[in-house]
Amino acid sequence: MPLLILFVTGDAPRSRRARANLSNMLERLGRSDLTPREVDLLDQPQAGLSYSVFATPSLLKADQQSDGALLYGDLSDEQRLERFLADLLVQKAEAG
Repeated sequence: MPLLILFVTGDAPRSRRARANLSNMLERLGRSDLTPREVDLLDQPQAGLSYSVFATPSLLKADQQSDGALLYGDLSDEQRLERFLADLLVQKAEAG
């Protein structure tokens, strides 16, 4: 099962947009079964260091085969976000 972690800073406008954009894309990809973990770096700044996150919002995608990949920004570039999450479609097809 893939791991998605969305790093945000409170309820900042860019963090709100990232939440909404990620939710919409997961639904569009047919992966509304995935629930991204959210880490607020205002509350947990050490998590940013642990995952080498240097800006928010950012999305970490990881699985058992890789260390993970980070996508920075509010996730409003739909094509970029879809490419970043494309392997989630393959994983779902293999699982189902």
